[in-house]
Amino acid sequence: MSTVSRRTFLRTNAALAAGLSVSAALPAPSWSAPTTSSSGRPLRATRADEWTQLFDRRSGWIGADGIYSVPLDGRDGIGSATPGSRTAFIFSDTRIGTVDPDTLTYRQTGFVNNSSAVLVGNRPDPAGTTFVVPENGAFGNGFWMNDGIAIGDTLYATGFAPDADWNAARVDLIAVPLADGVPDYTAVRRTEDVRLLVRDGTYIVMFGVGIMPGTDGFVYVYGYRNTLAGGQKDLVCARVRREEFADIASWRFWSGTTWSPDITVSVSDAAVLHADVSTELSVTPIPGGRYLLVYLRNVNSTGLEYAIGSSPIGPFGPGVRFYNCPEPYVYEAQTAGGTYCYNAKAHPSLSEDGRLLISYNVNRLGADPLTTEIYRPRFVWLDLHRFADEPSAPRATTDLVAGGRVLDLGGLRTVSGYRIKHAGYESGQTAFNTRDFTVEAAQRSTGPWRPVDVVTGNIHNLTDRRFPHPVPARYLRLTVQRPTQSDDTTIRVLEFAAVAAVAAVADVPDLARYRPVLASAENTTAHHLTDPTAGLWINPSPNAWLSIDLGADRTIARYTITHAGEADLNTRDFQLQSSNNNKQWTTRDTVTNNTAPTTAREVPPFTARYVRLLITRPVADPIPEKTTRLHSLTLHPPT
Repeated sequence: MSTVSRRTFLRTNAALAAGLSVSAALPAPSWSAPTTSSSGRPLRATRADEWTQLFDRRSGWIGADGIYSVPLDGRDGIGSATPGSRTAFIFSDTRIGTVDPDTLTYRQTGFVNNSSAVLVGNRPDPAGTTFVVPENGAFGNGFWMNDGIAIGDTLYATGFAPDADWNAARVDLIAVPLADGVPDYTAVRRTEDVRLLVRDGTYIVMFGVGIMPGTDGFVYVYGYRNTLAGGQKDLVCARVRREEFADIASWRFWSGTTWSPDITVSVSDAAVLHADVSTELSVTPIPGGRYLLVYLRNVNSTGLEYAIGSSPIGPFGPGVRFYNCPEPYVYEAQTAGGTYCYNAKAHPSLSEDGRLLISYNVNRLGADPLTTEIYRPRFVWLDLHRFADEPSAPRATTDLVAGGRVLDLGGLRTVSGYRIKHAGYESGQTAFNTRDFTVEAAQRSTGPWRPVDVVTGNIHNLTDRRFPHPVPARYLRLTVQRPTQSDDTTIRVLEFAAVAAVAAVADVPDLARYRPVLASAENTTAHHLTDPTAGLWINPSPNAWLSIDLGADRTIARYTITHAGEADLNTRDFQLQSSNNNKQWTTRDTVTNNTAPTTAREVPPFTARYVRLLITRPVADPIPEKTTRLHSLTLHPPT
């Protein structure tokens, strides 16, 4: 098994440009009330960079997925870890090697299907973390790992061996003895093919992907029902007395009405607790007697979601998106648009009072990652007592000036924000993106200059920010404190643009502008279609397509396409399609025999998150090279 094939049989869609990060103090939510604010805001989420950095290593263990955390003292409540606690991390496919500290490229010296680490304490301390990467894996080679639990002097977990289609073919129960509270990986015991898997031709049900010790003496073990036609994963549950965990015959499976010894009851629709979850997930008790399900919607996407239940088996409320993974956009040039995120879950014992630590994985579809920025876990905090900020207004904006590091706007203007395209916007070399910088404003070229925004620790290819309040200025200045992610002092800024809010009501916003794009080929330039200052997208593949992730459900009533500009090269036949899951598509408009350089069409209004342009005839029939050439695609709401 290789890294690139690791669960890429699950649905993949690289998407959203940026994660949600908010800071305003808001009233604590009531857990007996809806799990979003009255205006639809989710709970507040922020990056947990201190935990992400723990797994950003330069030698030995340099990357893995499938991260679970198991408190070895058996206490898994929120914030239960202490400075003397030990926590075992369980990983699946693991890369071993050395990493160039400047470019983050790596030399791989080994690859195993699972590994582990032990952390002493409750903080992300590299000095207190020991990584375990035996030649045949920490738990034995040839299978991937699920969640675990420490009971008495044993660490239990399950693992599964995949079939030719990467679906679970066998589930094993794994027992690791704890010697003085530390796992002894030289004495791993494995019971093969335990009764935690159902395969009936329509569904595959597997248990073990999330474990929650209950307060009622039971251990709740979660699984998913995989619908083979379409691949949707739905949440199901089993439970067992803590002292009987290793006795699979004692397990009981939720049927929707009762706990049954028959695992096949989990196949029924009545047994499903929540739809469209990921293949790794978590359920955590939270204040108020509620239970927080955390998962990544649609298996592989950019949307981390939570759902609140009234018991370990729900009923769970609707999923609430609380964080948008930025990596598919940040690294889209480096991976030709193939970066994806998957398998979100919480780590309660390592959390803090009032906020939950959550991780997700990042990988590349179809090829090995080029750097260690891709194949390692990321972490975020979910604040359990604060809602996110109010969402910003729609970004209907006009570029005032794009140029050098001091912008002369030609007169006193009201500026609402700015945009910076860093080195990685075109090259994909995120190591050269501007890390620390300040934007200043002045009404005269001689000053005085006042800071209007300060950014530290940036890694993204594009900075597109709005000021809390509009700023009157004629000049904007970009001052760089740290030009790159390393000691390289060369400043590499492709564009620095000032932005003002559109005042005219008639100016309808382009919902596609700067949204991430995934295409059938030539992904490194596919973003040109949503960037008005970029160049041409040229795709030589037949039946080309590209999809735009709008980040949320948007209503669309009009679209425009700018073609190559030459009659025989203008796109002949194409369809505009929409989807809510980036899988099933509905055709909204069909154009045939086009010769015009620009297409501007109204369509019956529809609401969708994903919009796809499918090209069925890219050029005139006499042209031998069937190559698609497009300048832009814009999407507009009803006026």
